[in-house]
Amino acid sequence: MKSRTSLVIAVFALLTLFGACWQAWEASRLDSRLRAIDEQSQIERLMELSTERICAAASELLAAERAKLGKAPDLARLDYPMPSGGKEDYVKGYFLLTPDSLRVPQGETAFEKALTENATLIDTIRRKAFNPAAPVLNPNEADRVNTATQDGVFAVFEANETDPAAPLAAKGEPSTFFAWNYLDDVVYMRRIPTTHGTAAEGVVMDAAKLAERLLPLAEPGLREAEISHPNRYESANLAPLPLVLRPGKAVDIPNTEARHDAVQRTVRAAWFTTLLTIGILFAILAVYARLERRRSDFVSAVTHELRTPLTSFQMMTEMLANGLVPADKVDEYHDNLHRESKRLAHLVENVLSFARLTRGKVRGRQDAGPCRQLLSGVFEKTAQRLRAAGFKVTVTQDARTELLSLRTDLLSLEQILTNLADNAVKYAGGVNTPAVTVSTMRSHRSLQVRFADNGPGMQEEIRKRLFKPFSRSAHADKNRKPGIGLGLALSRDIARSIGGDLSLEKSTPQGTTFILTLPLGE
Repeated sequence: MKSRTSLVIAVFALLTLFGACWQAWEASRLDSRLRAIDEQSQIERLMELSTERICAAASELLAAERAKLGKAPDLARLDYPMPSGGKEDYVKGYFLLTPDSLRVPQGETAFEKALTENATLIDTIRRKAFNPAAPVLNPNEADRVNTATQDGVFAVFEANETDPAAPLAAKGEPSTFFAWNYLDDVVYMRRIPTTHGTAAEGVVMDAAKLAERLLPLAEPGLREAEISHPNRYESANLAPLPLVLRPGKAVDIPNTEARHDAVQRTVRAAWFTTLLTIGILFAILAVYARLERRRSDFVSAVTHELRTPLTSFQMMTEMLANGLVPADKVDEYHDNLHRESKRLAHLVENVLSFARLTRGKVRGRQDAGPCRQLLSGVFEKTAQRLRAAGFKVTVTQDARTELLSLRTDLLSLEQILTNLADNAVKYAGGVNTPAVTVSTMRSHRSLQVRFADNGPGMQEEIRKRLFKPFSRSAHADKNRKPGIGLGLALSRDIARSIGGDLSLEKSTPQGTTFILTLPLGE
């Protein structure tokens, strides 16, 4: 008792300590948690406003570039005129790349030289003209497709005109413009179908200068915001440009409702800890009281049930030893001693089995074979016990079990039926013609064994606590029968330990029926 009390106190102390530490931890993190919540909320709000404004501005810039390029160019002209409206500071240059030549506006010598020397960019433009989903080639990678020459690049594009001497002409309407990243640049281009393949017209823009133009449109609260190409694990959020706006780490934080919510969270945590500690304390005390009551019921019941046979043993053995028993009564005394010893052995076996199951230990043995063969022996032993007590016993087995196999623990099964038989002897033995019917019936994946007697039945109050250990002894009365109220609780536990179950089907003034469910073998 002292050890259990100490355990309860120790558990309560640990829970109290845990609650106090939890509250201290929550309080210490309050400021950082509030700041993190405010920062995240503010960043999300400012990013939503900034991206919407910058995307609108980017759309206007690109619309202006489309207007400068106008409709499809005249492919028959050998020169490429500068688009009307001039060139913005973020524009590196305009180009027209046909299947047979590269054209740039007159006077754009630096841009033409840079573009001509950048074979990888030209190759990528050609591939994008043929297929907008084509990958962007990186000149820093060892596996780039082309070298300093363009030989072999044209071969990947389908040409509609097989005669290279035929004049180049447009064939169909240009496609819509689309943008893609190349190193530090953004290429904005459209595809033009021609008689000799697909041409590309567009503009090469400096991504850094585009960022300088667009970044002032971001919210001032994003003090470290930046615009650049997305990395491998990012997605562009400034459509239609393939660029990404990052908020940075520094952000101006106003007072928000999130701070109040965080404070309330800490308060709720403190109250929850207090209530949890109180609830756990009461639960532990209730469990402790229940265990103590069960222990007291167990000691009381076992003591009483052991005292009766021991008293009989002592009295009858002393009479036999002192020669006080008449010669014609000696056999009767021996029968009584044998009967009391069997009752005592059965009581001890039930107590030991209950203790084993409580500790999670089961026999673990398996008996396998045909249903009829395995059950017949167990049923016969149970029937003999009942017939010796004056019962009429009827055993019937379902014909559908002829070909079924059963895998179970016969010792456990015998103990369950023995407990049911003892109950029948105690409570149904007083009727005029006591009888028990044992029958089997196959269900979906199990075998059901019905054990029915013709006793007086049980009251509703008794049925509610029927399978609780020591429930009889806790509600003893003047008509109390021998036993400690452990048989049915033990029987159900044994049945479940072997994969089955035991339940009460019905209890009426005409009799009581139990159902034992056993799993069928494979």
